[in-house]
Formats: sequence, C-alpha cells, structure tokens
Amino acid sequence: MESLANDIQREAQRGLMLRVLVDWRLEWMPFNELRIQMIRRSGGDITDHRLQFHLNYLKQNGYAESKQLRAGSTAIELAIVRGTPKAVDLIEGRLAPDAGIGL
Repeated sequence: MESLANDIQREAQRGLMLRVLVDWRLEWMPFNELRIQMIRRSGGDITDHRLQFHLNYLKQNGYAESKQLRAGSTAIELAIVRGTPKAVDLIEGRLAPDAGIGL
C-alpha cells in the first residue's frame, strides 16, 4: 500500500511541476526557481534529486526541456528549464492523459 501512495505522490509532483512550467508561459526559468515554486505550491520540501528525476521524466516525454547557461569565461553555470507546447496541450486536455502525471 505504501508503494501505491508513493506512486501517487510522484505523479502529483510531476503534475505540479508541469503546471509551474506552463504557468511561466513556456519561458526559461532557473532550476532553483522551479524548486522554490514546487516548495511553495506543494507545502513541503522536495530534494534536488527528486526534482531532477521528475524533470527527466518530463523531458523524455517531450513536456519539458532544459539547458545549461555559462557566464563568459567563468566557471559559473546556470541550469534553466521550460515547458513545451506539448505540456500545454496535456494540461488543457488536448492530449490523452499521461499515466505518469497526475493532473
């Protein structure tokens, strides 16, 4: 039974992440901002590892994309993410539901 509860929680977290990305109007957002928005909207903490896991799922299914930005010749890099038009279509019901995303 605990496994089912964990599955539902993960699906809900992916659904929330997708909504956050779409709410940003498909604009690029820093990975850390995504984490902050997830914490605010879910009311609980989420680890970077879990966040990256969900982001990988969304990316592999075409709902999100990410890239690394590098500031000139410095060693500073910033990970940024955004939703895709496919994410909008899923949320707005124009695509068949994805079993791995709780909307």
